[in-house]
Amino acid sequence: MHTYKSIAVGTDGSPTSLVAVRAAASLARVYDAKLTVICAHYTASGSMLNATNAELSKIDIVTESGAEDILRRAKAIAVEEQAPEINLVSSGGQPANVLLESVKEYSVDLLVVGNKGMRSLAGRVFGNIPGSVAKKAPVDVMLVDTRAEGHD
Repeated sequence: MHTYKSIAVGTDGSPTSLVAVRAAASLARVYDAKLTVICAHYTASGSMLNATNAELSKIDIVTESGAEDILRRAKAIAVEEQAPEINLVSSGGQPANVLLESVKEYSVDLLVVGNKGMRSLAGRVFGNIPGSVAKKAPVDVMLVDTRAEGHD
């Protein structure tokens, strides 16, 4: 039987990403695996968001303190799902890169992400986190269909 010893999941605090956290935590319980919940804190260029003020040249998308709050909410879900061991990671950088780096750093053998953005036009044109991670990850990747929970 194939088994996983270390499962990681990425979250940005959105309802869809928390669906992925719940799925990963449930798998961690079933496999008696360590669960690492990862939240990237990062900025975006103001020009990407049509900001005209020079002070807005870098805009926090998820702040460091925001990431800590997101991880607390995710931990509550993981505890509810009875994940046996929970590790919380807040790391600066673009989300896909943070997830891929964490796979190596935490010896992850299954990476779980929600499928948000994979079907959108913007996701297909500009790329999306789940698609990027699935293409580049050196481990198994589970894409959670968040539509089943009523989220797009």
